[in-house]
Amino acid sequence: MKRPLVIATIAALLLSACGKTETTSPKGGSSAGNALDLQAIDAGLLPDPKDMEFAGRYETRSELGTDKFCAVSNGSGQYDIGFLAVFGDESKCEAVGTASVKGENVHLVFTGKGQCAFDARYDGTELRFPGVVENGCTAYCSDKASLSGTHYFMVQPGNEAARGTLGREIERLCD
Repeated sequence: MKRPLVIATIAALLLSACGKTETTSPKGGSSAGNALDLQAIDAGLLPDPKDMEFAGRYETRSELGTDKFCAVSNGSGQYDIGFLAVFGDESKCEAVGTASVKGENVHLVFTGKGQCAFDARYDGTELRFPGVVENGCTAYCSDKASLSGTHYFMVQPGNEAARGTLGREIERLCD
């Protein structure tokens, strides 16, 4: 006799939840999701966006080679940056420029060969370039290479670590 009562109670709870809508936060996520994120930050499972260090050396390794990114703080809230995305022995993208960080958004501007600027995402561990960048960014890449959608993981924080990042045509990606 207890089994039908338990099933009826569960069904009633499920039906009562159907009419409820989840609220969203100002950041666009759900309030429940943001609460979980805050708990994960408090537990040390996620980096605190207020305490994220951007300066450092980043890498992603694959069978094609090691992609590299570096950022050195210039002391005014801006960073001198460089990156190398490899697609084999002869195919690559490589550039230097500047970056500014605002929360999880990083505005990157590469200079020297043409207009290339876009916003990337940084979560305290991984820097992710967007899947589509402006056409001027192709000037920094060899044939059949693209910086679109590349990503880099922080491997060593700090300006000194960043200054040791080597490129191919650019000897040091961050000075």
